[in-house]
Amino acid sequence: MNFLGNLLSRLTAVSTFVGAAAIVLMIVHVSADVILRNLFLISIPATGAVVGNYYMAIVSFLPVALAGKLEQHIAVDLVYDRLPNGIQSWNLALVRLIVGVAAGGAAYAFLLDAIEKYQFNSYVLELGLRVPSWPGYFMLPIGFGLWSAINFYRLAVTVTGCEDMTAPPVTDD
Repeated sequence: MNFLGNLLSRLTAVSTFVGAAAIVLMIVHVSADVILRNLFLISIPATGAVVGNYYMAIVSFLPVALAGKLEQHIAVDLVYDRLPNGIQSWNLALVRLIVGVAAGGAAYAFLLDAIEKYQFNSYVLELGLRVPSWPGYFMLPIGFGLWSAINFYRLAVTVTGCEDMTAPPVTDD
């Protein structure tokens, strides 16, 4: 269980790092395009296609598991906090099961779509340049698949009572 928890934590960290790197690259790319266009009337080819089909897909969907890992998703604790511990445990397990199934189902559907886009060699035309768009479609199943895996791991932790190796560090605020 520890190995799986550590692996999921590392995969989430890598996906988050790639998402952060994509933000920086996108800023540099767009800034360079704007500066070159305004100073020298030179435009970086296919900037819009690259931003829309690569950077934005990476930034939006690779780090989706981070919110689940950090337990920072939307929560309404008004009723939950008043429930007895046993019912809280069952409720938590049920929520993790539902979210895991939903995220896994979404990842599967997105994977089928990504494979279809890959098989058809999907692309975007921008100013006569053919920019492959299919790689961006694979960000969705990766992000949602990792989120699903984290939920199923946490479900197993909740049911077995093992230590959660993906849990966010406890801070004294």
